[in-house]
Amino acid sequence: MIAPAVAAACARRLRGDDGGNAMRPISAVVLCAALLLPGAANAGWGAIAYNPATGASTEAHGQAHLATALNAALNACGSGCLLVTWEHNTCVAFATDGRGGWGDAFNYPTYQQATAAAVSTCGAGCTWRVWACD
Repeated sequence: MIAPAVAAACARRLRGDDGGNAMRPISAVVLCAALLLPGAANAGWGAIAYNPATGASTEAHGQAHLATALNAALNACGSGCLLVTWEHNTCVAFATDGRGGWGDAFNYPTYQQATAAAVSTCGAGCTWRVWACD
């Protein structure tokens, strides 16, 4: 998951005002593009797992195979986790309400659209917990 903070860090690094020297323009652009364009950098499969007993949720993305993505999400989540959703070269998201209610979203072009759809599916009082894009 690439947060807006990564974009800000890339911009600071490109300008050289992060305390270090400015990166060479071409290498900085390539690095920042790889981090900020998940479809280009992490094309593949992703999945989300959730533990209804503990509320834990995890994601895996950028996997070469669906089975690898599913296993990675389940292994990261731990015992008692269930698969919620998976994706291939799109975005998925998961939201909960803290009382056992949850919602998911899949097949969205951006994490913003996926998280908004997951919250909407979940209903009132829900917040997004995790998302994955490839």
